[in-house]
Amino acid sequence: MYGMPQEMGGPAGFDPSILMLSGYLLTVLAALIAGALSLGIATLPVFFLVLFVIEQGARAVANATGAFVPKLVLIMFRGLRRSPLRTSLTYLALFVLTVVLVFLYTILTFIGNVTTEKEANFKAIITHKTVIPSQMPPKHYTEFKRLAIEELPKEYAKEYPDEPPLVVREQDIVSWSFVGGTTDPKNIRPDNVLFMFCLEPEKILTMMDGLDDLTGDEKAQLEAGVKEMQTNEQAIVVSKSRLKKLNKQIGDPIKLTGLNYPKMEFEFKIIGVLPDGKYEGVGFMNKAYLAKKLKDKPQDYVMQDKAVNLIWVKLPNRKAFDVLNRMVDPPAASKATRPFSSPSVKMETASSGIGSWLDAYKDIFFGMKYLLTPAMVAIMCLVIANAISIGVRERRTEMAVLKVLGFQPRHVLALVLGEAVLVGLLAGAMAAFLSWLGIGNLKLQIAFFGAFIVPWQALVLGPLLGVFVSVFGSIGPAMNAKNVKVAEVFAKVA
Repeated sequence: MYGMPQEMGGPAGFDPSILMLSGYLLTVLAALIAGALSLGIATLPVFFLVLFVIEQGARAVANATGAFVPKLVLIMFRGLRRSPLRTSLTYLALFVLTVVLVFLYTILTFIGNVTTEKEANFKAIITHKTVIPSQMPPKHYTEFKRLAIEELPKEYAKEYPDEPPLVVREQDIVSWSFVGGTTDPKNIRPDNVLFMFCLEPEKILTMMDGLDDLTGDEKAQLEAGVKEMQTNEQAIVVSKSRLKKLNKQIGDPIKLTGLNYPKMEFEFKIIGVLPDGKYEGVGFMNKAYLAKKLKDKPQDYVMQDKAVNLIWVKLPNRKAFDVLNRMVDPPAASKATRPFSSPSVKMETASSGIGSWLDAYKDIFFGMKYLLTPAMVAIMCLVIANAISIGVRERRTEMAVLKVLGFQPRHVLALVLGEAVLVGLLAGAMAAFLSWLGIGNLKLQIAFFGAFIVPWQALVLGPLLGVFVSVFGSIGPAMNAKNVKVAEVFAKVA
């Protein structure tokens, strides 16, 4: 990513995030299909139990009222019981389809949310104007804070005299420095590397997405860790998954040799863990400790003027962003008064900055949204159509007998469609619920993103997807069943 230190991205600033994302998606997709299939098989008894309960309810209604519709429903259940293997395979196909599409929907919904500007909690990013990855001197952060806290309210009042006074607080501005280190510099491996966000500890609770809205025990635990980080510059908090890979636990000391800060060694004490699903695989350290280590280095040390990677600011509205943006990067006519010239910086909204970074992945997301998803739906429609067609061909005699007994073609159509819709509805609902409950959040650490939360809308879309696929897959076979000729069927039997 553009804020990631060049030394951590490989030769020539190569950003490995796209390979990470591709690898994550392919691996997780394969594991998801296998897991969904196993889960579907495990839930088959529940599926048939639900069918049995519904059938008994329909039977009770039919016996009590003698109505035609409950009797038609009973015939539907008899058709499903006729071939339990085919019914099971149809259920499994729909179950796996729904789980995978819930996964894709979760990823695409998350990307849509982070690239949509929000009027409330409006955030902006300041980065190096021309260099990727972004690396700026610490003095830029000091100057930017002065500009935002002291000068911006004055300029805002001049441009918008009728607006309420603008207030930008110290806790609304934060700088990120990315620090990577290894416990074994002679044998660097993924399991001995720790990547950390370096910032003022108190701003972990106010400026880090996903950590600024914690509640209950998670909030109390993180607040305790932040408090200790403020008094102990060498205290760090790390995600549970990274501690497991490092074979460390709370209370352990850890010594790291810098990867992007060459010839620099860090000695930390692990004093806490991050909440599950929040910034998996990384940690947080106190920027005061990094500043102290840099102060001990000579002035020509390679990272002295490159220690700040990103600057974030939280503003009350878009108007404040526009005013501050003109102050950070004035128009050409007033370039002489530009506060950031060595190096120059640019300011953009958080959604725009993240969107620019995601441009590298646009082909992947395009394929997920417009190729993979429709292809999977089409394939499942064909699978359903094939399964229902086989059932219809096997039951042509039954369809003819029903017509002889007075069933209208529309009743036969409803019978076939109803069987498919019932399976699709149950498969979609069970898959969506178990995905939402079991997956909960997808712990894929991509750059500074946290977990990918499965949205509650999946609980509605799952059953609808099952019904949609079932209807479109069975409409052809249902029309064939509706048009069965009684004379032709009995002529072949005779």
